[in-house]
Amino acid sequence: MRRFLPLLPLLAVACQPLPHPFSADIPATSKPAPVVPPDSADIVVAPVAGAPKAVGEALAAALRDADIPASTKGAGNRASDHLLSTARTEPQNGRDAVTLAWELRSADGRVLGRGSIAAEEPVEGWQKGDAAVTQDLAAKAAPAIAGLVEAPPPVAAAVTEPLLAMGPVTGAPGDGGSTLSRAMSFALNRAHVALADTSGAKESFILVGKVELSPPASGQQQVKVSWILRGRDGGEIGRIDQQNAVPAGSLDGPWGDIAFAVANAAAPGVAALIEKAKAAGIGAS
Repeated sequence: MRRFLPLLPLLAVACQPLPHPFSADIPATSKPAPVVPPDSADIVVAPVAGAPKAVGEALAAALRDADIPASTKGAGNRASDHLLSTARTEPQNGRDAVTLAWELRSADGRVLGRGSIAAEEPVEGWQKGDAAVTQDLAAKAAPAIAGLVEAPPPVAAAVTEPLLAMGPVTGAPGDGGSTLSRAMSFALNRAHVALADTSGAKESFILVGKVELSPPASGQQQVKVSWILRGRDGGEIGRIDQQNAVPAGSLDGPWGDIAFAVANAAAPGVAALIEKAKAAGIGAS
């Protein structure tokens, strides 16, 4: 269950300093939301027929680099698309080439698109699942696949609509800071939260993230991700905490689809906090 700090009820003027809500107001029985909820991928990448396992992993990673939540793990959720692919090697222009053909299907089985690419790759490296070879092929296929499921354009805000600016995410090991920030922007856009761009629009709210990791114990670490919503003056309006145990050291490198899982779980709560703030007159022009 997500954990919310309450909004103070009598704040009507956004430009006034906002006291921090009281953490003691949280019910003692409230539990933080899991950091990694199940079934969070937007695209489930099936093993690539005729190819080493590393190819599917590389395809999922390339899609995540394009800001498309993708994973080779699990069955996805009821809205997940499924990527089915096959690969083969064959001579081309006197040299060996790898052809990757793919088909993207919606959750209800509709074909959303098909495509294929052929690239000259060292066959020996391909057969061994060499990282450079698989990543190169995945990087060439990912843009066409991502184009079918790209995030909707940023929500167009009315002149008086409060805007949210995405602040930094601190304390995360590996690439968590940048990946969590990018994933949260993606998730908020899909939740129809109006995001401030770089054109000088004045934001009414700022969302920052904080990651805390406990020391390893028995091969596990507790990870806590906090999303803090602030007013334009920096005063805290509310927060959402997520917490779970993960294998020790598992977040020291790329966060990948874990970042999208965290953001997808927290974004609706952030949107709800903003709506409560607007109802209390916070963020009004």
